[in-house]
Amino acid sequence: MNQQFLIGAAIGLVVGGVGGWFLGSYQAAQSINAQIAQEQADRETLNPFEDVTTNPLEDVTTNPYENVKTNPFE
Repeated sequence: MNQQFLIGAAIGLVVGGVGGWFLGSYQAAQSINAQIAQEQADRETLNPFEDVTTNPLEDVTTNPYENVKTNPFE
C-alpha cells in the first residue's frame, strides 16, 4: 500500500510538473504576443510626421553665394 502511494504521488508530480510547464510557456507566449501587438499599435499611432503639411524652407529665397566676390583680381 505504501509503495503504491509513492508511485502514484511520483506520477502525479511528474504529470503536474509537465502540465505546469506547458501552461507556463503558453501564458508566457500569450504575454509576449500581447506586448508585441501593443508596441506595434503604439508605433502606428505615435507618428510625429503624420500631419506635416508645410515646408519651413518654402519661402526662403536667399542665396548665400549671390554677392560673393570669387575673383580677387577684379
